[in-house]
This record gives sequence, structure tokens and C-alpha cells, in this order.
Amino acid sequence: MELKMSKDDHEAPLITGNSCRSQCTNVDKEDQPRRSRLQRWRYGWKVTVSLASAACVFVLAFNLGFLSWAAARHRVHGGQGVLYEGNCDHVRHLSTGIHLLINILGTILLGASNYCMQCLCAPTRRDIDKAHAKGNWLDVGVPSFRNLLYVSRSRSFMWIVLVVSSFPLHLVYNSTIFSTTAAYSYTIFAGPNPMGKSAPPNITANGFPDEVQANLTQFYNDARNGSDEYELMDGSECINAYATTYQTKYGDVLLIPPTDNGTNQYAVVGGQSVFNPTLYIPAPQLKGDPSQWLCPPAPNDSCSSYVPRLQSQADQGTWVVQVDSGNYRVDSCLVRKVPELCKLQYSLALTISVIVANVIKCVIMLYMAITSAEPPMLTTGDAVASFLHQPDNITRRKCLVTQKQFQIKSHYPLHGKSIDDWYEPLAYSAKPKRWSSAVSSPRWAIISLIWAASACGFSALLIIGVESDGGAAWDAEFGVISAKALIRDGGWTTSVISNTILANIPQLIFSALYFCFNSILTSMASAAEWSRFGLSRRGLRVSWNPQGSQRSSYFLSLPYRYAIPLMSCSALLHWLISQSFFLVGIDAYKVGYGRTPENDVMTCGYTPRAIISGISIGIFMFICLIAVSCKKLASGMPVAGSCTFAIGAACHPNYNPNNQDESKSSDPLEGIEFMRLQWGAVPVDGPVGHCAFSEKSVEIPQEWNLYQ
Repeated sequence: MELKMSKDDHEAPLITGNSCRSQCTNVDKEDQPRRSRLQRWRYGWKVTVSLASAACVFVLAFNLGFLSWAAARHRVHGGQGVLYEGNCDHVRHLSTGIHLLINILGTILLGASNYCMQCLCAPTRRDIDKAHAKGNWLDVGVPSFRNLLYVSRSRSFMWIVLVVSSFPLHLVYNSTIFSTTAAYSYTIFAGPNPMGKSAPPNITANGFPDEVQANLTQFYNDARNGSDEYELMDGSECINAYATTYQTKYGDVLLIPPTDNGTNQYAVVGGQSVFNPTLYIPAPQLKGDPSQWLCPPAPNDSCSSYVPRLQSQADQGTWVVQVDSGNYRVDSCLVRKVPELCKLQYSLALTISVIVANVIKCVIMLYMAITSAEPPMLTTGDAVASFLHQPDNITRRKCLVTQKQFQIKSHYPLHGKSIDDWYEPLAYSAKPKRWSSAVSSPRWAIISLIWAASACGFSALLIIGVESDGGAAWDAEFGVISAKALIRDGGWTTSVISNTILANIPQLIFSALYFCFNSILTSMASAAEWSRFGLSRRGLRVSWNPQGSQRSSYFLSLPYRYAIPLMSCSALLHWLISQSFFLVGIDAYKVGYGRTPENDVMTCGYTPRAIISGISIGIFMFICLIAVSCKKLASGMPVAGSCTFAIGAACHPNYNPNNQDESKSSDPLEGIEFMRLQWGAVPVDGPVGHCAFSEKSVEIPQEWNLYQ
């Protein structure tokens, strides 16, 4: 039976349910009930685009609602608004919860955008036919820049706009809301416990100004009168409280000796200002420790690493602090509690930039959902179904061609010859190829170079940062602000926006790496599933409206045994990157709780251990990718990869290369794309065999036999 195709059939080769029912003569009509338009739409690609649009609108509504609420209730000063001010632990918990919400919203928005980008760059049958007619090929099932040259200009433009609008989400969305820490300068005094004293203190100023002496007098009087602003600590507690980069809970401290000799002799030991790394001049003996007064004059290690020994000395009653008169033995401390003034803030400019990007994405996604368009081919199964329904005559005589062979041949001009002249009957090799053969050498080279350059680049920056501080930065804990691990260049920017962008550049780099990684793994997994058609009969995996024996595509585009570990490693690596390089904002206060904005800090901090952990996870992921690529495919079926030409070449089940009248041997079979299929040698009369997908029994191709 000869099936004549109309122009409309050719332009819309992904088959609807109605055409399936009219053509699938081998499928029992009673088993295939007629689907309503709503049911067909529910399985269509547009329903996913519509859901993506709805998700985008939801995120936009949330962002607009937040901006309206914040602008109405919180005054904006210098482009920043304060959402909450108070207890630092509460700010930290709020910040963690809000950033978790932002990450969820960002993931939803980027996921919706990525799906729409995949639909925009996925070819339609019209695009494929146009490329094949010019001797070129397109990619199916993987992101591809090649396809942008053949899809319509409007789709290419929308794809580019979606890419550009993703940059604000990667670079600033997570930092639209940020926290700043209120840090206090303080003075260190030495003398007996003033509680219960009656006489005024006898102060040894040690050259400090009158203001400091007045501060000590006030400290003495308030403590003597039993003010609840003061707290008595033992030596170990005192060390824990003050061995920190930025002091947020306590101010002035009085070092109390083991015995009270009955005098009121007090001394000013020193002062500690708010540590500002951009004003810091490296000195070997300080090693970046703002609370150096706790430690001996020149310890062999950094002061923070010396803290456990200090605590041991305090427990044994042998802790001493260096003062002008010599070593001063400390038994306990009297500390002044200060109000916690940490802030949870938002940046108006960054919030607006995110909303603008959000609006752009919504407009494009809604346009895609509303306008009618030819369905894109999102999976290899979509392409096979289309080519079986309407075979591509250009690929007719090339049943054993592989992606690599066509890629090589497509680089040479035709010189007036037909593309058919390129191909003669090919000998079949039953030896299975490796998974890596599904990915072209240039793609392997690109991801290897990018991955190696990223690992080497971050390692080099880590070495430079650590060596500049004598190696003390290794003691910094994950995501914790440490004087030893702050960027200290005096020319470093103090802008919130600039530091936010710089802190998130590593996230953007990893997102690009993940894009390449996922693309290669998807290509190899698709090739593995393709190869299994050479062993057993199975239904095609299609992206929309599966019918008959067809199967739905994977939700995450990868088999779950690969998708779940990949997403888990990705989430872990994103978190490690956030702990590796992060925004640091400090509001400086002086004794008496007055602001000293000249000592404010806005810079980036880093954590060497987190950087090393992130690099290690990245290397582990790349090693796993290489290990997976070394697996062998299930059969000797030619590797088509994502190449539409090689896929189309395997979809001529009714073709006989020995038949001189080829027009009679290339008629499409009715409804074959909805059945369980297997690839192999189909029965033909003549010396040259032919391999294709078929719903009937097929034979395993014979080693070194010729097929065309």
C-alpha cells in the first residue's frame, strides 16, 4: 500500500493521536481509545512550557511582592534597606532560611528557563530537512549551538535572550538579601575585680589618651555598682569569647589576676579596633590575627591555632598576657556585654535587576506557550518516530553510517556530486563501541580544557591567597569569617554590587561546567539506550503524547541512576562553592556604641578547606565521567549519537538497496513508530543487505557483510 503525504503531513511529522488511529492497522482500535484535545494537550510539549510559564509568573509575583513590601515598610538608604536588626544568631537563622527559599525559587526559574531553551534550540522536522538538503546535520536530545543556525531567527533570538537573562540569576539573585555583622572595637584593661570596691581606681595609662582613662573609670564604677551589663568569665571562657575576628557580643574586658592584693591599681593593656583587611599591612608576627593580645608576643603558630594551648593554660592557672610591665597572669575576666546590632538587608538595585530578568523570561515563556508552533524533537525517540512516519530520502542508502563518519564527510564540499555518491555499501562490525564514541572529539577536548583550567585556576588563586598570609588561612572554618581568609588588597572594591558579582562568579563558572557535563552524559546515555535496540524489541521513548508501545521520556532527561547522583554532586558542589568564596559585610562600632563607618568592611572571604573540597569533588565528577565513557555499548549497532543524519539513516525498514526502482521500496509503513521496535538486518532480495528499525523479526547483522 502506498501512503501519499500531504505538505502538512511533511511539516508536522510528530504524529497526533488521530493520525495514529487512522494508520496503525496493527494496533487494536478498542485498545486505543480516542483521546480528547485536552488529553492530547496534557501529554504535549506545550503543557510543560505552560507549566514553566506558570512557575516563572509565580516567582515574579513573589519577587514583586517582596519588593513592594520591603520598599513600603523599610526605608532605603544608599540603595540598601534593612529588613531586620538585632540578635546576630537570629539574623543568621533568618538569612539561612531566606537563602534556602531564594535557592528554591532560583532553581525553579532556571529549570523552567532551561527547558524552554531546550525547546527553542531543538530542531523540528522542517529544520532537519533543510539541513540535510544542504549536506549538514543537526543535534537531537542535547543542547546544541549548531541548531541555532537552522532554527528560525525568532527562536534563536529568544534562546539568546533567555541565556542573557539567566546571568543576573546566577550572579546576584542569591545576594539580593544579605546580612551584615555589627563588630565592636574594645579596650583591654588589667586589674583586680572592682565588685565590692569603694575607693576610686589608680590608673596607669601607659600613654593612652584621656578618653581611654575615662572609659576605664566608667567601667570600674559601673562594675562596682553591680550593673547587669557585665559578666564574669573564667579564663577559658574569656579566651573563647575574644578569640574571634569580629567581636559582636562583648566590648571592653578587664583581666583579673589570681589574687587580690587589696589595691586599686589598674592598667590599660591595649585596644582592639575593628579589623579592616583593606587597611591591613601584613606583618609576619601578627599573621592576620586581630586578637593577638591573647597570645604570647611571637608564637610559632598563628594565634588562632594557639588557642587550644591557651585554654589548657587557663585551666591550669598559667595563662599570661604580655603587658608593658611584663607577663600578667590572668585568672578570670570581667567583660562588658554590648547590644547585638546585626542586620538583614536587601539591595534595591540587585532586586530590580532580578525582577527585570524575571519579566523577560516570563514574556518569552508565555509567548512560547500561547503561539502555535511545530513540535520540536526533544529526544532521539522523537526523531526516530518522525523518520519512520516520513522517511528521509537523503539518508536512504546509508544504513550503517555513524555520527563520526558523517561528521568527517560533512566537512568536505560536494563538488557538484550528489551526497549519495559519498556512500557505498559498508561492512558491518559487530564489535561494540565505547560510550565515549557518542561524543565528538572537539566536545571532549572543550570540556577537558575547561575543567582543567577551572581546577588549575582555583588552585592557583588558593595558593596565592594562602601564601600571602603565611599559611594561616588553612585554619579558617567553612563559611566562617576569619581575618586570615579575607581579601586584603587595598585597591579591592567596597561596593556591595561589585563584591556580590565577584563572589558569585565561581557559581557561574560551575554552572557552565555542569551544562557541558550534563550534555556529554546525556549524549552517552542516549547512545546506550539506542544500542539496546540492537538486542531486544522495545518502544520508542518520546517527549510528548506517547501512544501504543511508546514510552515517556525521563523527567530529568537522564536515567535516574545517573541523574540523581549528578544532581546530588551538583548540589554539594554549589554549597561548597558558596562556602569557598562569599560576601563579607561588617558595620564598625566604637566603644560607647557609636558608629565608625571609616572602619566598615565590604569584601569577600574565602575558605581554603572548602575550596580544596570543591576542587576534589569536581575532579571526582570528571573521573566518574571518564569511567562511564569507558563502558561498552550493548551491541554493535552504529553509534548515531545526537546526529539527525545517522538517526534518519536507520529508519528505512521498507527499503531494498538491490531494487533499481527505489521509489517502490521506500514507502513508509503504517503506524510502525507506535510499536515495539528492534534494529537489525531486515529481509531483502539481493547480495547487499539492509539494516533498519522494524516492528517485525530482524536478524543480527553478519560480521563484515555488506549493508546499504
